Amino acid sequence: MDPRRGLGLALLCCALFTGLGFLLKAPCGPDYNGRRDRLLCSNDIQVLYFTRGIADHAFPYIHGHLVTTPDGGADLRGGAIEYPVLTGLVTWLPGLLATDSASYLGFTAILLAPFSLVTAWLLFRWVRLRAYYYAAAPPLIWYSFHNWDLLVVAATVAAFYQWWKHRMIAAAILLGVGGAVKLWPLFFLAPLVLARLRDRARIDALLVLLAGAGTFALINLPFVLANPGGWWASYEFQALRNADVTTNSIWYWAFPPDGLGRGTLNVLVPVLLAVAFLIALGYGWVRGRREDGYPFLGVSAAMLVAYLLLNKVHSPQYALWLLPFFVLLRVRWGWWAAYMTLDAVLYVGLFRWFYDLSRGVDFGLAKQALIIGVWGRAAMLVLMFVLFLRAEAAVPEPQEAESWRSAELGRAAPVSGPSGRPSHRR
Repeated sequence: MDPRRGLGLALLCCALFTGLGFLLKAPCGPDYNGRRDRLLCSNDIQVLYFTRGIADHAFPYIHGHLVTTPDGGADLRGGAIEYPVLTGLVTWLPGLLATDSASYLGFTAILLAPFSLVTAWLLFRWVRLRAYYYAAAPPLIWYSFHNWDLLVVAATVAAFYQWWKHRMIAAAILLGVGGAVKLWPLFFLAPLVLARLRDRARIDALLVLLAGAGTFALINLPFVLANPGGWWASYEFQALRNADVTTNSIWYWAFPPDGLGRGTLNVLVPVLLAVAFLIALGYGWVRGRREDGYPFLGVSAAMLVAYLLLNKVHSPQYALWLLPFFVLLRVRWGWWAAYMTLDAVLYVGLFRWFYDLSRGVDFGLAKQALIIGVWGRAAMLVLMFVLFLRAEAAVPEPQEAESWRSAELGRAAPVSGPSGRPSHRR
């Protein structure tokens, strides 16, 4: 197939699945509370329109603050929002045009949809047909407009693409940008730094760390200076959350109805995550000594899997975060299909269970499906931690990905090194 036609089909497929995502959420309309669980159109976008000051055009964080609730929890007021600052800005912009939660959903979808196409475009330019693991993924239907996660997925894939091009500083900067959207891309600075150390490029490793952390700091700095309490409220809110039914994590389902308590989890979860991250980073270092280069993609994927498994919050839309790794790592399609199936069971089960609860029904078919989805997903995440650490990167040699563009432009493809990244011969 002609590569340009293949790219067009991939983008068309991605647009179709992303568009279906809007059609799934749109029926909630202005009667959100009456329809959200019955029609499976529940989404955070419409909820936060009213609860985070977006309807009042409150500029995020500047006048925000955290308030305690009677149950010892917390809530956000005055424009504070439970996400890093770039997500806060993106939530605010469509609110300037919206007149109700339904129109806000529509304007937000217009803003977010191009990021899904950018992700598909980058992946196809990079790995060709494997990009369909993203472009035709059911989570695009369930979650494209459930929250604002299309932004962070695009930033992360762009960072990985720059890494492949051996533009390490650019990759680190994009990870810093991603961290200012949702925090988890910052995790990947650690394997990126180790990859440079493995290549005995100590100065480069330091520059990578400074570029990523510095980008994150510079983006946050204006908000910190304007209102430190409003900026910090986002992080304090997450620390004060219990592992309750809204978090849908293993901690809630293993220890219902109140989980282990926020104090215990705020100690246990970071310790377990640190152990898992060290295992992934250490395995990558050992593997990098045996092979040609540090397995940056595999270690990053394993770190994300550990975070999804162990964090006290596991929102449904986090499935979007994993999609690029199914594309970029050489794993059998059955893993992708199994995870997509369990995720669909979980999505339908979760929101139909909420609908059952509104009618006074607890343990029905929906809750059974939800439990299967939660624990099936957890088991898969454990297996995928090992799978991703051992997987080979599916990325091609740069000249393979660029050969058709080079031929059309009448220039030679770049020389590549043995690890799939371009060599930089002096």
